[in-house]
Amino acid sequence: MTEPYKISGTEVTSPYPVELTPAETRLVFSLQKIFNPENIIVDGYFPKPDSKPNANHIKNYVVSDAELLQIDCLAINERGIFVFESKGHLGWIYGHGDRIHWTQVSAYGKNKHQFYSPVRQNASHVAAIASIFGTIVPLYSIIVFGGDVTLKVIDNLPPNCHVCTQAELNSTLNNIVSPRPPFSPNQVLDIRTRLNASRVNPTTIIRDEHISEVEDYKR
Repeated sequence: MTEPYKISGTEVTSPYPVELTPAETRLVFSLQKIFNPENIIVDGYFPKPDSKPNANHIKNYVVSDAELLQIDCLAINERGIFVFESKGHLGWIYGHGDRIHWTQVSAYGKNKHQFYSPVRQNASHVAAIASIFGTIVPLYSIIVFGGDVTLKVIDNLPPNCHVCTQAELNSTLNNIVSPRPPFSPNQVLDIRTRLNASRVNPTTIIRDEHISEVEDYKR
């Protein structure tokens, strides 16, 4: 069995090497102080909700790269599964949950840039995990802006969706109330086992493409 790869400077591991953006790295550092490191999944590839015939058993089903989506980070505790999307934008952020694009404003208003709604982006990730568990396990969408940002206007967010800065992460998670009684440690273990069983080890090609995107972002 191949030894897991440890995320540098943390106790979090991955079954394959990962390359993280600075914002993703800061997110993992923060999350390991809040969640058990064993219950954190970084750079996870999962089948899209409509890409597999059976959401619970995919061992005998070959999933192509086109049928995979990449989730920045997942974390599990007694309240459920938290699906994280990490962003490294700078400046002021204006976002509405029902709009396709959000706006980043920098250089004292001189530069404006639109980017795809992270709420919509992470909704597809949440849907992929929901296809594994259905409504048995509460799911929370958490968008974290890890750069030097000010969230100027963030409104009309869907239920169980939260947007925060890196500095607000801990308080945001603490304020989330689960709709059901806490899971036991054994139930949390079962959830983690099921997630890892559903996780797909991507081909070298698709993983290298993601690493290349990260390197481009860093530059």
